Amino acid sequence: MLSRRLIRIKVLQTLYAYSKKSYSTINQAEKELKTSLERTYQLFFMIILLIREILDYAAEKIELGREKKMPSWEDLHPNTRFIENRLIRDLSHHPAIERYVRNHSLSWKEPRVMVKNIYRKLVESDAYKKYMAAEDNNYKDDVRIIKYLLSEILPESEDLLSTLEEQSIYWNDELELVLSVLIRYFEQFPLKKGKAVPVPSLFKNEEDKQFAYQLLHKSILYRDDYKILIKDHTDNWDVERIAKMDILILIQAVTEIIHFPEIPVRVSINEYIELSRYYSTPKSSVFINGLLDKIVSDLRKDGKIHKEGKGLIGEI
Repeated sequence: MLSRRLIRIKVLQTLYAYSKKSYSTINQAEKELKTSLERTYQLFFMIILLIREILDYAAEKIELGREKKMPSWEDLHPNTRFIENRLIRDLSHHPAIERYVRNHSLSWKEPRVMVKNIYRKLVESDAYKKYMAAEDNNYKDDVRIIKYLLSEILPESEDLLSTLEEQSIYWNDELELVLSVLIRYFEQFPLKKGKAVPVPSLFKNEEDKQFAYQLLHKSILYRDDYKILIKDHTDNWDVERIAKMDILILIQAVTEIIHFPEIPVRVSINEYIELSRYYSTPKSSVFINGLLDKIVSDLRKDGKIHKEGKGLIGEI
C-alpha cells in the first residue's frame, strides 16, 4: 500500500522528531516510525467507514421522508440506488475489513455535521445526478460514483480535513495517497463479482519494509558524519544557519544514496528535491539540488557510491 515516497516522508518526520530530542534512542525512534506507518494504514479503513456513514445518512433521510405526516410521492417512492450501492454493500460485509475495524475499535466520533455536508456536496454534483437518473445501473456504475466521491468531494471537504488534523497531525498530508489507494482497490470489486477482494498490506513487499526501517536507522547512525560532509560542501555557508529541515533532508538523501545500492542516484535526488518543496522553505529545492550534485560528484570520485541491480543502466 505505502509508496516509497510516503515511506521517505514518514522517515523524515521521525528523523525530525528525533532531532528535537523527542526520543533518546534509535529503538524508540523506530517504534515511533512503526506507529506512524500503522496510523497511515488505519486511515485507509477510516475512509471506508466514512463512506458507510454517508450511505447510512442517506438511508436515514429516506426513512424520515417516509415517516412524514404528509409524505409526498417522492417521499413514498424514493430513488434508492445510492443506498443500494453494491460496492458499499460488499465493503460492509468484508471479513478482513470488519476484523480490522473491530480489533482496532475504529469509529468516527460525532461525524454527523461532516457527513451531512459531504453528502450534500455529493447530491448537488452532476455526477451524482447522472448516476441516480441513469436508466440502467451496474456494479461499475456503483464503483464510479464512489470513485467520484473520493477524488472530487472528500479532498475538498474542510470538515474532513479539520477532523483528520484533530486525530493525527500527519493525516492531512496522507489523505491524497490513501484516497488513490482506495480508488485502485475499489476498481477490483466488479472484476471479482462481489467476492471479497484482499485488503492491501501496509507494505507492498518485504523490501519496502526493510527500506523504511534501515533508512531511519542509518540516517540516525550516520547523522553526525553526514552533517560534516554537508558542511564541507556549503562553501561560505554556516551550516547552523541552514534551515533545520534542509539539513535533515540532505542527511537522509545522502544516507539513501550511499547505503541503498539498488536505488539510482537520480531517483534519490529527485525524491528529496520533491520532499523539500513540501516540507521546507520556498528556495530549498534549488539549494538541495545543487548541494546534492556537488556531494554526489565528490562521493563518486572517492569511490563511496556503489550501485548494482536492475534499473541502474547509466549509473557510474
